[in-house]
Amino acid sequence: IVGPMFDSHCHLQDVRLLGQARAVLLRAQAAGVEGFLLAGVDAAGWRDEAQVVAPALTLPGGPQVALSYGVHPQVVATLTAQALEEQLHQLVLAARGLPLPDGVTLPVPQAIGELGLDAYTKESQATLPQQERALRAQLALARELDLPLVLHILRTHEPTLRILQADGVPKAGGVVHSYSGSAQLVPRYVRLGLSISFAGAVTLPGATRLAEAARAVPSEHLLVETDAPDQTPLARRPAHNEPAFLPDIIEALAILRAESPVALRQLTAENARRLFRVTKPPGSLPAAP
Repeated sequence: IVGPMFDSHCHLQDVRLLGQARAVLLRAQAAGVEGFLLAGVDAAGWRDEAQVVAPALTLPGGPQVALSYGVHPQVVATLTAQALEEQLHQLVLAARGLPLPDGVTLPVPQAIGELGLDAYTKESQATLPQQERALRAQLALARELDLPLVLHILRTHEPTLRILQADGVPKAGGVVHSYSGSAQLVPRYVRLGLSISFAGAVTLPGATRLAEAARAVPSEHLLVETDAPDQTPLARRPAHNEPAFLPDIIEALAILRAESPVALRQLTAENARRLFRVTKPPGSLPAAP
């Protein structure tokens, strides 16, 4: 019997998927995905996460849905200083289970993020000082509450590592999502107590650097994700990505690591449940053939 899987990073609250939440969850369930981490990117999106949780709770053998709240560095790059402070203030309230300024109280999250640094474009490079301010503020909150981090690091591995090493990572650890760094950087993240997650890029041919990085991650620090609705695995394009496509990523990763896909399903699901402190639900989801 093929074991269930855990999608450690997706955005089912994204406008491209939100209206289809129940159908997306049913397809994921049929594919053998038992749980998800919904990664938050801004205050508006944290509210939308609850719209995904609601249908999940009504499904037989209900999948686990863990929540993460954060202010994404790409969002930070678009905000004024005042707007950023307001987002960070709302994050503090939401993470502590306190009412937001409009009186709404959100479910307490299992993680803080996405947070990090992004220098993918010249425009984002110009906002790195503001991104660093947001990163350090969210790091402090995660340490205070001992919640794991969900890190977005794009073309900024060295500066982000310097901040993580200087400020400190929560005891709960965290994950570098959709890893894009080298194999040489992997031990530095692992020493900080961080896990490494791989997404649809592992299905692309010729990804030599990514293959080396995938082989460098210790088993207990390995996670998988779809990053849905983005990063669709090669064979599923041009469709929007969704958790039901997670088996494609696991199978490609298994080839890169010369390991069993069945073993990787179980390993990465256990790693995700441990990191995000979720317990396996009673019963089990239908297993994929």
